[in-house]
Amino acid sequence: MNTLCLTYPLFILASQCQNIFTTIKIKISDQEKKLRLEDYRYALENDYCFGPPVDIDDIMNKDIFDEFVHFKCLKCGFEYDEEYDILLEMWDESISDYPVIYCDHCGKESSVPLDAYYKQTLMVFK
Repeated sequence: MNTLCLTYPLFILASQCQNIFTTIKIKISDQEKKLRLEDYRYALENDYCFGPPVDIDDIMNKDIFDEFVHFKCLKCGFEYDEEYDILLEMWDESISDYPVIYCDHCGKESSVPLDAYYKQTLMVFK
C-alpha cells in the first residue's frame, strides 16, 4: 500500500533510535487515516495486497504516526527527510550504526542522518 503525503501534522515528536540518530514522528490526522483506509480497502478489493480486514473504529481511535529521519549529505550538504520504514528495509544494522544512502542531489552514497553528519564533521575538525 502506498502511503500518502501528510497534509495536517498535528504535532511532532523526536525520539532517539537506540541513541544513534533521531527520528521525527508526526501524528497523522483523522482525514489522513480515512484516506489511508480507503487506499487499503481499494488495494484489498483489487488484489494489490493481501492483509486482514481492519477495524475502522479501532484505527480512528488510535494515535498513528509517520516517522522520518532527517539526512544530510557529507559531500554536498543537501538535506532532506526519508521515511524510517523505508530505511529499515534497506539498512543492515550489523554493518553500520546508521544508514548511509545515496544523496538525492549529488548522487553520491554519502547521505547520513543529521546526528551522524554532525559527529562525522566534528571528528574532522578535532
